[in-house]
This record gives sequence, structure tokens and C-alpha cells, in this order.
Amino acid sequence: MNGINTKITAFGGLSGYELNAWAEFRAANPALYSPYFHSDYTQLLDQLCPDVHVLVVLQAGEPIAFLPFQAKISTSGKVGFVRPVGTPMTDYHGFICAPDTRFDVYSVLKQAGFGAFHFSALVDPNNLLPDYSGQTNACTVMDISMDAEAWRASRDKSYRRHLKSHRRRVRKAEELGPRRVEFMSSGSDVFAQLIRWKREKFAETGKYDVLSVGWTLAMLEDFWQRGSQAELRTDMHALYFGDKLAAVDLGLCDGTTFHSWMVAYNSDFQTLAPGIQLLEAMIDGAGKLGYKRIDLGEGIDGYKRHYASEDIEVRAGFIAVNGPVAALSKLYGGVENFGESKLGRVGKLPGKVRRRYSQISACDATLAGRSKAMLKAVRG
Repeated sequence: MNGINTKITAFGGLSGYELNAWAEFRAANPALYSPYFHSDYTQLLDQLCPDVHVLVVLQAGEPIAFLPFQAKISTSGKVGFVRPVGTPMTDYHGFICAPDTRFDVYSVLKQAGFGAFHFSALVDPNNLLPDYSGQTNACTVMDISMDAEAWRASRDKSYRRHLKSHRRRVRKAEELGPRRVEFMSSGSDVFAQLIRWKREKFAETGKYDVLSVGWTLAMLEDFWQRGSQAELRTDMHALYFGDKLAAVDLGLCDGTTFHSWMVAYNSDFQTLAPGIQLLEAMIDGAGKLGYKRIDLGEGIDGYKRHYASEDIEVRAGFIAVNGPVAALSKLYGGVENFGESKLGRVGKLPGKVRRRYSQISACDATLAGRSKAMLKAVRG
């Protein structure tokens, strides 16, 4: 394969030369703008989780791509089921490489000993998977480098109607007291309230509480406590109606891109759409905050359809590579595809169960914890 080789190493095993190459690839490839591709993101997860590794793709001895991942590796070097690093907290993932890099992904994963690589939001700007036939999803990303006024002027009639509704809600909110936005909030009480609201929402909707395990919350806290001068951190913005906290948005940030990560609001103000009020305030304040892009992640449904201004897509599915793990992945995929195409709502259950278990197993390494969470999910 044109002199291409692979190696798997812990993040701490990467040389300074390789870390510099990682940074250079990301800087050169516009598609890797997301803070999730920053090496510090994988570095922190390596400190929090015992199964973090990096696949290094080499050509003529030189690194040409990196893939951070999590998996159990056997003593014989077999990797088995592989998931992107930080799953399910990582909203984007994929190979970190220069924009002109080309190689056969299947051959690389096979050489590295992967059984199957499962992903939910794979960025593939280099078209390294030209024959991929799985699911492709659009993302909601706002390019606000031009400034807020110019960005709004570029939007369609649907957004302008949405903006009128937003302004009516702002006037209604001002009846409750002075409306105030606190950018770059450092309040521990605000952070704690955000986490409480998120966990309450998980319980209310029956979704798996990704913040119920130690490493996920520790990751959020670590990034947040780094402060606004850190190269990679979380910025927290808060909206108040009078003296009451109405909404909070905690986003992963590298200084120029704000990726909205954890958003929650006071349910007492639900009819006033405090989350959208805060988002519009962030658009207004983007210039002072240094943001050139606000990323709301995968999906363009609901309110998100008003904000997507960049044509960005991600891929969801799996690559079955080798051995029993690949066979099992293909079996799951076949059952899910058949059920969803032939059996209606009931046919979607196998896929839902697999995705829920994948999410739970990525968060909780203990058998007891996984069993308890799956039992709760089935009852729900």
C-alpha cells in the first residue's frame, strides 16, 4: 500500500515531532476546524480513561494521519470493537490529516488489527471512504466571521420570521426584570445549575444520563476550570431574566470556534425560549468573544434549521474490518436495516437498543453499571 504502515500508541507515546505534525495537519485542513480535533482534547481523555489510544498512519516512516480511539486491545494486538475517542461526548471525529492526504482506510484499519470501527459523526473531507453507503447527516454551523449584522442579512425569510418571534419573546422576558447576558461566566453555582438541569432533562426524557459517570463530568470541569486564556477550554455563557438564571450554554472552544456542548434552561421560562435568546446574544457578542464560528453540531431539525449557514456533513455507521467482531457488526447492521425498512416502528427497536448499549458501554466500564442502565432503558 505505497509504503504505508501503522502503529498504535498511547497519547503519551507520541513524539514531539508527531504532535507538531498533528497540529500542522489540523491547521492546514479547514475541515478539522472543530476543537474536538485539537490534540489537547485527546490528551485529557487519555488522563481520564484507561483505554485511549492513537492510530498513527505512516508513509515512508513519516506520519500522515492520526486517529484517536478507544478500545480494549488484546495481548496479541487485536483491537476488536473500536469507537472514537470520548464517545459519546465527542460530537465530531475522524482522521486528522492534511487536506491532500489519500490512503485506503480499510487496509489501514486491517493492518492495525481493528475488528470494526463504529462512528456516529465522522468527518471525511478527503473522501477517504469513497464507497461508503451508510448514513450521512447535515450539521448546523454558523460562519459569523463577517459579523452578526452581515450574517443575519444573509439569512432567508424563514429566519427573519423566526427573528421577529425571538424579539417578541425578548420584550416579554424584559417584563420579568432586567435581561442580562453574562459572557465567559466563571460562577461555580452557574456550572452546578447547568449540570443539574441537564441531568433532570435526561431523567425526564428517559435518555441515558451521560453525566452519571465520573470521567464525563470530570472532563467538563477540567476544560471549564482552565479559564479563558487556555488554548483549548470550555466557555460558559449565561442569560438572566431579572435575578433568575434563565439559560446556560457551555461550549468547547479553541478561541475561534465555539462548539455548543451542554445547553440547558430554566423550565419556568420555556415559553420564552431562553436557549434561543442566549444563542442570539452570543451571535451579537461573537466579535468581542473572538468567535468566527458557532457550531451547534449534528442535525438541522427544529430551531436549528434557522441557523445552518455552512454546508457540513458527517457520516454515521461502521466499517467491518476483520474477524468475529466484523461479522457481528455486519449481523447487527443487517438486522437493523431489515427492521427499519420492513417493520416500521417495531423494526427500529434493534437499532435503538444497540445505540443505547453502545452509549452506555462507552461511559460505564463496569458490568453492574451497564446492566443497571440497560434495565432502566428497557423499562423506559
